[in-house]
This record gives sequence, C-alpha cells and structure tokens, in this order.
Amino acid sequence: MNEMIEKKRTKEKGSRRVPKLPCAFLGFLAAFSFAAQAQTNLVPNGNFSAADPLQGWRVDFPYAEPYAKNKDYIKVTTENTPKPGEKCVAVELPPGVAGNEGGKVESAFIKAEPGATYRVEIDCMTWDFEAKTFVEAWVTDPKPIPQPDKFRIPARDGHPPLLTVYRAQVPDPKGHSKIWQTVSREFTLPMTTRVGGNDIAPEYLTLKAYTYAGTLNGGKSYFANFRLYKIKEAQK
Repeated sequence: MNEMIEKKRTKEKGSRRVPKLPCAFLGFLAAFSFAAQAQTNLVPNGNFSAADPLQGWRVDFPYAEPYAKNKDYIKVTTENTPKPGEKCVAVELPPGVAGNEGGKVESAFIKAEPGATYRVEIDCMTWDFEAKTFVEAWVTDPKPIPQPDKFRIPARDGHPPLLTVYRAQVPDPKGHSKIWQTVSREFTLPMTTRVGGNDIAPEYLTLKAYTYAGTLNGGKSYFANFRLYKIKEAQK
C-alpha cells in the first residue's frame, strides 16, 4: 500500500508543469529592457570625466591642413561648467582663426545601427563665437585617396580609412551667449547610403561641435555633456 502511494506521488511530481509567464509580463520585460537602453548614453566619455579627460575624443587632425593646429586650441576645464563639479571642453581660438577655419572637437566612433532612431543632446555656451553641432555617419572608404579631404579621414588610431555619408545637423545654439543651452534633435539613420554605385550600410556615428565667427578676434566657446541615445530600434 505504501509503495502504491509513493508511486502516485512520484507520478504527480513528474507531471507537474512549470507555469508559463503571461505574454503581457514578457512584453513588459521587453519594454523595460529597451527603456533602460534608451537611457544609456552611447558617447564614450561624453562628459570628460575619464582620468584622461580627452580620452576617446578626436581633437588632433594633422592630415587636414586647415586644422593642423586644432589640438593646441582644446582644453578641458572645470571653470564655467553647466553645474558645479562637472567638466567641459573649451575651444580657445587665437586671433585670426575663428574667421577662417574655426575649431572643433569630435567624439570617438560609435557603432551605428542602420534604420534606428536616435536622439542627440549637447550643452553649449558659445561665449565669444557662434557654433554648429552635428552627428555624422561613416563607412569604410571603398576607394581611399592619398590626401584625405573634408569627407574622408585616413586609417588611424585603430580604425580603417573612413568616408562620411550622412549628417544630421542639430539646431544652432544662440551665438555670443554666456548662458548654457542644450541643443537637441532626433533623427533616423538611413538603412543604406549610395557610395560608388553601391548601397552601403552606415557603420559608425560621431558627434561634432564646431565653433567659428565672422571676426579676426580671439576668443572661446564651451561644450559639455555630449549625449546620444537610441530611442527606437530599426524596423525589421
């Protein structure tokens, strides 16, 4: 009799099913996961808080003649920041530079997701000059040229020769302002771009801040807290 009871218990235990999670709960988990992803800043060292404040940032352009001295104009500072304790980058241009080539900082290369929708945000205080900010998309240059131009950069710092194929310009901040402003926009990255007769998917994204003015005077502009968020996955 005891043996029969034990067999029955074993059978019941073996046939017990693991309850399925409701579809609504699974949907909630997926939504929560993407919401967390949408709050992740994709820009490496976007607030200049690394031990080397310019780690990952591209400020040296020896291959581009107008910007051969650009790195000399860039410094990270804790003065005039958006909030106490933060850092920002100051682009300080000597006389004659703002009215010609200007100065710029560019982020590290960020892996792109073609077809995804992104939001970019950059804090700017233009101070003495004007400013423009962009997101640019890049592909491996299928036909590198000996002397890179404004659309191309040579193989350097571990990346292949690259060609820019798309630009999302962010609304301009107010020029000659001593108040911090946040400029932003959303954009959907194209699935492909036409390069040399072929459709090629964008590979990388970068953020750029450029300062200039119609003057021969020297001066400076400040930039801080570069943010890039993926807010919508590409449509499959």
